[in-house]
Amino acid sequence: MKLILTVIALILLFFGLISMFTPFPGGTLLIAGGCALLICTSERAANMIKTTRTNKRWVNGPMTWMENKMGERLSGPMRRTRPTVIDDLIDK
Repeated sequence: MKLILTVIALILLFFGLISMFTPFPGGTLLIAGGCALLICTSERAANMIKTTRTNKRWVNGPMTWMENKMGERLSGPMRRTRPTVIDDLIDK
């Protein structure tokens, strides 16, 4: 079952990335759904996404934007991969 969900998540990500360059809407939703499925099914994928969000701010910005726009079912798993940045904690 875990393998099936991982394959579905990768398909969603693939079609989401393709649709970002077409006039058809929905790419963001497909990418968010794919990321949420990957995070739920694989701890390794969740760690990779968190590392990428921590190291690359240009990835973290859109992911945070998607978290705020999506419902709790999609944004809940994505919030687990939010980077913890010490500089942001000191500023507060």
